[in-house]
Amino acid sequence: SFAMVSLILQLISGDSSARLIARYQPGKLAAFEGIYQTAPKTPISVVGWVDAKNETVHSIKIPGALSFLTYRDLSTPVTGLDQIPKDEWPNVPLTFQTYHIMVMMWAVMFILAVLGLFYLKRLETKKGLLWPMVFSVVLPHIAQQCGWISTEVGRQPWIVWKLLRTSEGVSTSIVKQQVFGSITMFVLIYTLLFVLFLFLLDRKIKHGPEDVRQDDFIYQNIGKMG
Repeated sequence: SFAMVSLILQLISGDSSARLIARYQPGKLAAFEGIYQTAPKTPISVVGWVDAKNETVHSIKIPGALSFLTYRDLSTPVTGLDQIPKDEWPNVPLTFQTYHIMVMMWAVMFILAVLGLFYLKRLETKKGLLWPMVFSVVLPHIAQQCGWISTEVGRQPWIVWKLLRTSEGVSTSIVKQQVFGSITMFVLIYTLLFVLFLFLLDRKIKHGPEDVRQDDFIYQNIGKMG
């Protein structure tokens, strides 16, 4: 139930963020969905890939869905990349794919949460569902990293939209060795934390649930009698 509430709140937050992006960073939203041409009934791509050379997207689309989610109207066109100077385009294929991987991870977690609630009283007998749930612990991390990549790549070439380019914000006082060192340190720290997380999770799963203590059993029965 906690997972379901969290996922619903994420959906609401994502919807609000997408509408803000459409207003203040239209190029990023266009890259998220691979919208090269501004047109009414702008679709959402469920799954697909970007052909950057021909400036098109091969995907399964839901017509008008992006228009509705952005403007609450099926016909209002969402700004496409054709309305933005080409030298201000981000890396569309990378932005598109990482964004859709993030959304896909959310969808998988939502399905698992629904199934978990549906089989709540029989969950211990559903081995085919328990195994995916064990491995689902990595899904939020994949979604987080892909969401970060799509956000940061999607806003390029800007640090501050239309005010400061990334190339203008580069510090000349930091050498490449310092950057490499800090990145390496973060990678090592988070790798070690992830390994520790998997170790503790595995040990907890193998240990199993705690036995019901005798006094807990007595209190439960007293409660029922009352």
